[in-house]
Amino acid sequence: MALFRNKLDNRTTVLRPLHAFGRRPSACQTVLKAADVSQVHALVRWNRQSWEIADQSRNGTTMNGERLPAGRWTALTLGAEVRMGVGDESAWTVDDLAPPVTCLFSGEGHGDTLTLNLRSNLLPDAQQPEVNVYFHEGQWLLEHVDGTEQLSDGAMVRTSDSTWEFVLCDDLESTSENPLTPPAPAAADIALHFSVSQNEEHTSLSVVAHGKAVSLGERIHHYTLVTLARVRQQDAQRGLAPQSQGWIALDELSRMLGVEPSYVNIQIFRAKHQILNALPERLADELPLIERRRGNVRFGNYPFEIQGGARGV
Repeated sequence: MALFRNKLDNRTTVLRPLHAFGRRPSACQTVLKAADVSQVHALVRWNRQSWEIADQSRNGTTMNGERLPAGRWTALTLGAEVRMGVGDESAWTVDDLAPPVTCLFSGEGHGDTLTLNLRSNLLPDAQQPEVNVYFHEGQWLLEHVDGTEQLSDGAMVRTSDSTWEFVLCDDLESTSENPLTPPAPAAADIALHFSVSQNEEHTSLSVVAHGKAVSLGERIHHYTLVTLARVRQQDAQRGLAPQSQGWIALDELSRMLGVEPSYVNIQIFRAKHQILNALPERLADELPLIERRRGNVRFGNYPFEIQGGARGV
């Protein structure tokens, strides 16, 4: 992704495929407050081969000391200094000219950039995940303990020890699905098979897709999944409507498992991450494995089978 670094305070901005600099917040991705900066001072764009800049201002824009022709696109060069006003607040160094990519960027403006995987991005890390960012049905979503919400460009993603800015680059979404890729099977072609030991201490899981089984071994988070599956199964046996089946408060689920709610959330993230990465691309896009609404979770609408266990299911 392309990066501009500010000369005054050294902060960095990630360029969107069409990026505006200027004083008007409603029209510009990067807002400059200097009085000699125009409402929309300059535009930078990705032309699918390289980055270009065009002056839109009254007072002019310079690159390496030379004034740019107004309204005409000029190729950016790595290391160039772009000035949109007299002061250093309006001066930027071109630090990177890579193609645009949807990513998370340090909210402090000085840190790392995290390129996003379409399927799962556990933050702050896979060992102690607090949130998950992923792409589903044409939109980027943020999953956290209270539910799931759509991410828009510039939204902040927060964990206990970090803040990230979500940078949306439309090129990624428009090319993310390869028309040559065979269509994904329906959700009914995916099933989960649990095997639980008699003492409930060991749970293994196999995912069956198109009649082929993939063993995911024995993991602690598989027991969290099978517990949610049991809740949904019991509600179905009681005759509850499908839209009402399986919902359980996170606090109640944590009591059932004998662990803290934060730990339950970690197990859910880990389970989803493991299963999605075990399946071919796009296979699990039809339905979510785990559904959330405020303070509640449930097992998704996938067929499952539970063998063994002290409950005799």
